[in-house]
Amino acid sequence: MVNKKIIAALIATITASLCCVTPVLAVLAGSSSLATSFSWMEPYHNYLVGLTVLVLLYAWWDKLRVKRKDVECACDDTSGFFSSKKFLALVTLFSIVMLTFPQWGYTYFKTEEACKTCVVEEKEETTVVEKQKPVIENHTEAKQELPVFKYMRDEKAHPTACNQKACAGTGRREVDALMNHAKDEVEEMSPVVLKKMIDNEDDFILLDVREAEQRAEGAIYADETIMVTRGNLEFEIMNKIKNKDAVIVTYCRSGGRSLFAAQTLKHLGYQNTYNLKGGLKGWARASFPFDNGFGVVRQVTEE
Repeated sequence: MVNKKIIAALIATITASLCCVTPVLAVLAGSSSLATSFSWMEPYHNYLVGLTVLVLLYAWWDKLRVKRKDVECACDDTSGFFSSKKFLALVTLFSIVMLTFPQWGYTYFKTEEACKTCVVEEKEETTVVEKQKPVIENHTEAKQELPVFKYMRDEKAHPTACNQKACAGTGRREVDALMNHAKDEVEEMSPVVLKKMIDNEDDFILLDVREAEQRAEGAIYADETIMVTRGNLEFEIMNKIKNKDAVIVTYCRSGGRSLFAAQTLKHLGYQNTYNLKGGLKGWARASFPFDNGFGVVRQVTEE
């Protein structure tokens, strides 16, 4: 009669060693498909090894326990070879050979393709990561080549005088603190840079956040202009602008509300967002044209 504990140990040993023994045998047989047949078992390898050790320990404990109790039973003689201690010893030796195979098998057969604790899978994963890395780097380089980046960099290095006035703030300490915080998060764009983007027909979105009555003063013309009031911005913008990589320039009458609008867009994931410094009034002071619906005008009242 075959001892079930010994057979369980044998099955556990074979199962635990399949993922790492199979690749070596596949290399010797010249079959690449066989090498990956049992690769799915690799994550469970350590658990299967532990199970094998436990089953063997229990099988030996069961055999030795009978001997310690001096039971008058010739089990090894009457039950057959496959239930004897000799067979259990052979299974234990087989288990040791199979479970340690990854450590000595690949050296013995002199092949780098053999699986040492299934490093084949790890190498494949590393290769995938290495192949993806240049794509990410190329994507970053492509973003850095956006025209707006060059315009902003050039303007910082060589500022263009465009008749702008320094903002003294609102006079309310709490509000001014909020505006200063927003300026730390949002980069403000000179009217000169926006004019260059319009003239060069660059791909960007001009976002007008003024109220309807203020739009009667006029508007800056751009190929793509979207109008969403500051009060409705959070509720409408994600339907209006779905591409979060788009270059967006916000503006209002004097640059205050559009600054907060740009900060909100940043928080919503629109990272290429800028605020037009001085708003429409700053644009007019730079003597750049805008359209009031009845023709081109060049100034806005200061009130």
